[in-house]
Amino acid sequence: MKNKAAEIVFRKKRERRRQLARLPFEKKIEIVAELQKTAAAIRKDPRRIVWPI
Repeated sequence: MKNKAAEIVFRKKRERRRQLARLPFEKKIEIVAELQKTAAAIRKDPRRIVWPI
């Protein structure tokens, strides 16, 4: 039973990574910038860089 659940999780993970790989470069950069903003909001660090997009 656990193997079946693990198979589903790993299959969904592969599918998600393929979806992300097909995104245009510009969209990928937007996603990175959003992640930077989220990380900066969680932990304040003056060395942390957030790309101004």
